[in-house]
Amino acid sequence: MTAIFNFLMIAGAVQGFVFNVATFASRKKIEKPILYLNLFVLFLSLNNLQSWLIDKGLLLEGVPWQNFALPWYVLIVPMFYAFLLHYLEIEKNRFSLVRLSIGLFFLELLTRTVANIMVVSAAWPAHYLSIYNTIEDVITLAFSLFLFYKSIDIVFQFKPIDTPILAFDDLKWLKWFFYLGGGVFALWILSIVFNVTGWLAKPYSYYPLRLGSSILIYWVGYQAFFRYTILKDRVLLRKEIRKKNTLNGLGLRDKESRGAVAFAEVDDYVLSNQKFLDPYLSLESLAAELGKSTSNLSKLMNTYAGHNFSDYINKYRVIEAKRLLADPDFDAYTIVAIGLECGFNSKSTFYTSFKKFTSLTPTTYRTMPVS
Repeated sequence: MTAIFNFLMIAGAVQGFVFNVATFASRKKIEKPILYLNLFVLFLSLNNLQSWLIDKGLLLEGVPWQNFALPWYVLIVPMFYAFLLHYLEIEKNRFSLVRLSIGLFFLELLTRTVANIMVVSAAWPAHYLSIYNTIEDVITLAFSLFLFYKSIDIVFQFKPIDTPILAFDDLKWLKWFFYLGGGVFALWILSIVFNVTGWLAKPYSYYPLRLGSSILIYWVGYQAFFRYTILKDRVLLRKEIRKKNTLNGLGLRDKESRGAVAFAEVDDYVLSNQKFLDPYLSLESLAAELGKSTSNLSKLMNTYAGHNFSDYINKYRVIEAKRLLADPDFDAYTIVAIGLECGFNSKSTFYTSFKKFTSLTPTTYRTMPVS
């Protein structure tokens, strides 16, 4: 069991370092959210790596300071909090507390050094070091919980008026992070209880915590990086897509009838206002805007466009997606970002609809030569 814990812990740390190298190598410019996200993953990885090295006896082996460790864990939650503020673009309205966190890091480093000197020189009995470590653990836990609470308060109380980011990201992934993070904090508290009561000795008391944090490295690093990349692509894409309307109507089966005229008005409204780009558009909401009943609007679409409401709207979305995928100016944007900005509410819906109307996947279509 110990071997499994050690393997998972070191694997998580290595994965974190790989993530750092990959993200920095893949970007021409390192934005503040990416910087703080990488620091979050880095400090989490360093903390786990350091713990693994100490447990294996590979850190300063054979010297009085062989169990001395840098307090990387002080900086983990503050870096995530700073990432969150910059991701949501509200850093100007709130203090990131990064400088305070760095100050706390060096303060704990200093006090750890003094405590170790006192114990090594026999000025203090050895058990004083364990007492100090527990006190430091409690202080760091309290500070981290404070920032974790502030992060939760920001995400769960956020309103669209607070930031334009909510137009591009519903923050569900962040809410899942808080559920996972809450579990890690519970394991941290449990580790302190084990150490104080002596129910479980070190390093075993910290194994569940380190395993939980390793899982967190895997999940939050890639999730946050992926979401941020999609977010930035969508912001830029939206500006381009909404500059002008380039789509023509789908065509009418009967251009002379009264119903055809009524549908032409609907079609013109959808195109001129780019309603198909709205992922929340529904038959009910469109009917309300047009002052028509849902049954009448549905009948018009089935009769004169040859599609039900979903297919009618999705066909325009696919046409717009095809335009962007075929345009070399949009090669730098991810396919998922293009699909979301064309009005689809998920990657799976985008791929399914695209294949339905083109018999190709978006990936295949993008690689085809432009005719």
